[in-house]
Amino acid sequence: MKRNVFFLAVGFWLSLAIKDIYFLLILFVCGLFLFCATNTKYLGILVLWIMVCLVSLCFYPMRPTMPKPGTYVVEEIKANYAIASDSTTKILLYDLQDADYGDQYYIKEFKRVHSLNNLSLFSFEQYLQTSDIYYQGIVHKDSLVQKGRSLRSDVYRFIRHHSSSLQGFLYGIYKEDTPDLVMRLSLPLMALFYFVEKALKRFVSSSGITLFMILIGLLCGLMFVFTASLCRYICQKISRYFFKDWEYQFACTTFLFLLLMPQKALSFAFVLPSLFSLTVVLCSGSVQRWLVRRLLLFGLSFLYFQEIDGFSFLCFSWLHKWSGIVLLLACVGLWFPAVDISTYWTAFANALPSFTWFYDAGFLFLLVWLTACFGLLFYRKQRITVLLSVTTMLAPFVLPYCDPFFRVTVFSIGQADCTLITEPFLRSAVLIDCGENIMHPDNMEKVVLPYLQKKHINRIDTVILTHEDFDHIGGIETLKEHLQIDTIITQPFQKINVSYPFYSLLENRDAKEENDKSIISYFTYDDQNYLWMGDASRMIEKQLLHQYPNLKADILKVGHHGSKTSSLPDFLYHVHPQLALISSGKGNRYGHPDLEVLNNLQKAGIDTLNTADAGMIQISSFHGLHFFQTGNHIFGIIGSVI
Repeated sequence: MKRNVFFLAVGFWLSLAIKDIYFLLILFVCGLFLFCATNTKYLGILVLWIMVCLVSLCFYPMRPTMPKPGTYVVEEIKANYAIASDSTTKILLYDLQDADYGDQYYIKEFKRVHSLNNLSLFSFEQYLQTSDIYYQGIVHKDSLVQKGRSLRSDVYRFIRHHSSSLQGFLYGIYKEDTPDLVMRLSLPLMALFYFVEKALKRFVSSSGITLFMILIGLLCGLMFVFTASLCRYICQKISRYFFKDWEYQFACTTFLFLLLMPQKALSFAFVLPSLFSLTVVLCSGSVQRWLVRRLLLFGLSFLYFQEIDGFSFLCFSWLHKWSGIVLLLACVGLWFPAVDISTYWTAFANALPSFTWFYDAGFLFLLVWLTACFGLLFYRKQRITVLLSVTTMLAPFVLPYCDPFFRVTVFSIGQADCTLITEPFLRSAVLIDCGENIMHPDNMEKVVLPYLQKKHINRIDTVILTHEDFDHIGGIETLKEHLQIDTIITQPFQKINVSYPFYSLLENRDAKEENDKSIISYFTYDDQNYLWMGDASRMIEKQLLHQYPNLKADILKVGHHGSKTSSLPDFLYHVHPQLALISSGKGNRYGHPDLEVLNNLQKAGIDTLNTADAGMIQISSFHGLHFFQTGNHIFGIIGSVI
């Protein structure tokens, strides 16, 4: 029975983590099949499993609806924004002056939260969606109805005025110059709880300590914030208070946490401690437990953050415990402000040796990592476990250079253009345009360069600047400062030095406007043709068809961000791509892409993806297999969308 309850909890966790109704249906059918294949003594388990599936359905994300005008109360405060709720819907609030917990704002205007969504990079929009936040409230000068008057708001005001470091330790509100290490150690509150428990063991019984820590955890949540870490800690203590067997403890913790925070099923703050708790019962000794935990932390660091720092990886537990001591000293410092312990803690974190390795972990790494984890847990042959561990540790340093796919990546950078083309095994990298714009003036620094860093691309063979508009060349100087660029092409007669067919079409043309001088790129790989039009107009499209009457393309980068000055219907029907790509900014002032262009693409039977809606668009090719994925998790085979 204990094992059955454990697997029920794991199934519930998986159903909420994957958030796929079809996956839940598969799990339900598997449960029925197992029941039919066994005798009736498992009827109770089947009934429980049906209940788990039904409960999971209740937590599946619904289509977000526009919030209703009304009074919203501030529930959480961050460095640049706040989260407010009317008890049913959470919204994002900007431009608040000295916001406090419990402040009430009357909001009557809303707009959908949007951010640049690029694969392998942090997406603020998707981060908010894990907390069921989809809309931003528009704050006006007269929106504030009433300031918070609770004890919680009084505590926050006191801490805000007396200790900026405690704002970070207790509320997660960090300064811009706070080291990443300090922020990633999670809330030091958990480490402080560890020392409190250890000190109480000499004087109080185990059950008494557990009950006391539950009350302390609830009090801290009411006074500060019920973070995922704190919520899981309280759930774990409750399960230990009522159950002695680890299977029941794990199941109780999992069910309670996921019922309270179903959207946090895949949060790092829940996944890592949950897996660590399993090592206590699954590992036979302290050495094996230490190795498994290091392997878990190693893999999860790459899967969640796409990077790992060698020193903090080896000393994570020690540093986390010390952060609890720093929190205690910072609290004492409220009454003895002469010494600011947080300054020393920040200086210490900055002084620590750092070796950071970036790696965008994919399916192959996940497979290797899971195999190694199971090997360390269940294989008793030392050679096999050592081999699995070494293979996993070397994977992030080797796999970035073993990518067998040809990739064409259209960045999501707002109303601008930038496309990266990479050959298998990083043999070459070509960049078409590197634009910036008023809304996103640091695209290269905040989007393109971090992406290249995680892909271990530190040299660009060729940068093609289609024309001189800022939204196509604005980031070239930033690229020059950070990367080695072998060739910069600004004229169509310049040759692109790659091993596959790559041409600049229509070298000689009749062009008077700057947009019509755009370099038109045409390249072929793995029997798939790509046509990038820059900002060329319909006049250039006519010239293109006249000079290349047999021109065909499987993938078309639509001209001029989808403006009606481009994409002539005859041109679309003649080239007739399977997939059309548009690079535009959400709600841009030009109205791109134009409705007429979208209608023409639809009439021509051409599937269309727009970075404003889909985020980054990445097309991958391998021996006749062509597929795409986007920053907003759209996946499809070329010609069909899933």
